[in-house]
Amino acid sequence: MKPTAIIINTSRAELIEKGALLKCLKMGRPGFAGIDVYEEEPIYNIDFELLKMPNVVCTPHLGYVEKNGYELYFGKAFENVLNYINGNPTNIANPETLN
Repeated sequence: MKPTAIIINTSRAELIEKGALLKCLKMGRPGFAGIDVYEEEPIYNIDFELLKMPNVVCTPHLGYVEKNGYELYFGKAFENVLNYINGNPTNIANPETLN
């Protein structure tokens, strides 16, 4: 990769060979990285090398999150719970199990 390239991984850490990203970033190719997935999660080690690199942005496996999406998701989830409690279940994936 070019030194100006940015690699973003929000999918699976296993898509990149173990240790390869760190090695390549140290060599400057790619020049930057955005990481949301890790070989071992969660990251508790404050000395984890990727966390200390100025050319890397690390998120805690929440890089996809944005406020409106979460409000919609949790709003619908709570609505479903209340509907179930009130005897009117909605959005049931396997309705035959309710009988």
